[in-house]
Amino acid sequence: MKRIVALVMCIIALYAQNVLAQNQNISGGIVFEGEPYLAVDPVNPLHMVVAWMGYVPGVHTSIKVKTTFDGGNTWSTAAALAHQSPNFKSADVSLAFGHTGTVYVCYVDYRQSPDSGGVYIAKSTDGGLSWGSGSLVISCFADGSKDPIDRPWLAITRGTGSAPDSLCVTTKPPSWIGVPNRPYFTKSVDNGNTWSSWRYIDSTGYKVGNLIQAPMAAPAVDSAGKFHCVYPAYLASESVYPRYIMATNGPANSFSYDVVYNVTTGGPIDTLAKAGGRLICDPTKNKHLAFLSLQNLHGDLDAYCTETFDGGTTWNTPLRINDDAVGNGKMQDLVWGNFDEHGNMVVAWRDRRNAPGTGYQQESEIWGAMKWKDSANVSANFRLSDAIVAYDSLYLSGSGNDFMNVVMAHDTLSAVWGDVRTGALNIWFSRKAMYSGASTGIRNLVSEHIPVVKVYPNPVTTFVNIDGEDLGEYTITDMTGRQVRHQKIAQEKNRIDFSSLRAGQYVVTVRTLYGVVSERIVK
Repeated sequence: MKRIVALVMCIIALYAQNVLAQNQNISGGIVFEGEPYLAVDPVNPLHMVVAWMGYVPGVHTSIKVKTTFDGGNTWSTAAALAHQSPNFKSADVSLAFGHTGTVYVCYVDYRQSPDSGGVYIAKSTDGGLSWGSGSLVISCFADGSKDPIDRPWLAITRGTGSAPDSLCVTTKPPSWIGVPNRPYFTKSVDNGNTWSSWRYIDSTGYKVGNLIQAPMAAPAVDSAGKFHCVYPAYLASESVYPRYIMATNGPANSFSYDVVYNVTTGGPIDTLAKAGGRLICDPTKNKHLAFLSLQNLHGDLDAYCTETFDGGTTWNTPLRINDDAVGNGKMQDLVWGNFDEHGNMVVAWRDRRNAPGTGYQQESEIWGAMKWKDSANVSANFRLSDAIVAYDSLYLSGSGNDFMNVVMAHDTLSAVWGDVRTGALNIWFSRKAMYSGASTGIRNLVSEHIPVVKVYPNPVTTFVNIDGEDLGEYTITDMTGRQVRHQKIAQEKNRIDFSSLRAGQYVVTVRTLYGVVSERIVK
């Protein structure tokens, strides 16, 4: 019985996610930028969008977005999504590209005490440069006092031709809501315009139970367009062991269930660890899925991967991803992963192998590993960050550093994460060619000085004007990412001749002393 109690406490701790940013008091003058999410355009991998929760002077915590059309060399000015109410605060952002180039952003916009708000979806039709107002996905009042608005992860089935995109969102109650709690699911089949009635994801035989306070469901859509998610469960009348369950969406919004694995071994974990799991799907094999999680099998937390090749009926033995010495007391957390278009898997995490001590409150770096298609093993681990970052008490605040993000496309890895190397939590970006090993280096995506630049008219027939201060150079790229023009700027007012360019859409990127501004121009 003592062993079972220890296992129960282990899985409860794994999913005891920290509270939303709404509970945090962000002091004036402290720049706070955390919990980034990265999306890559499946048509043009040089086009990427990063969103995160950030500090805006005079405004409550907001969702901020930047876009690049050249693989991360230059980024647009950060755009902040408008709040539904001046009293609301935003958190927990996720992103997805639709099949026509629309970018969807899902996020929490909410006020606690008195409660109001919920989960919202906003759209961008210009590649992430500007955003429409958010539309409600699920209200904080949807399930009484449970506040089903934490971790609203977005997964997408892209339409084809004139068919719309189908969007799925999973949520859960935040950690201040007492047990029992359950994960939630809702779906839109019309580009996010309308949403189905929400439902619980768990069901009889596969119940979360009464002990897991924050049962996060990790969602994914396979190459056949089928929705899956993995969540933690422990109910003694259904299983003597805590379990991870995969739910698969079927006809009439029903779910079928498979056990990913039973938690039968392992000791207690550091409850400060950011321990949410991640489900990913192989685009080359629709029944090949992988679940990434943290396990304490050797006295400290390690990153593990377990895979299924039959759609979830059977799962292989979890494989340890980080290759530092087994049982060295150096814990890992913040695990994330992705499959590329060839079926290669990349995994990244926050690593403490080079820290002087043990436990959560240690120096850390961002590390990664590859599991190449059809390989039974993972590659030697490699560093993604270029500095070991000292521990900061900000990491105890419970918001802003609960997840990172990594995407692999066209043999190139792109990653975003938050760390405190500058003395405040900021968003960092790294891009690495996996076959050549070449890297673009580490970039800080946060800049509080907003460059004032005007690019007009739009649409254009002959000339585009660029007006601004401290201008450096401009670049014009087409929508495939191909550079069609580049020139230094020697004055504050400039005219660019578009007469020789074909009709279509172009991105004009202007580099200034303080940052980069990008505008999509239609000719």
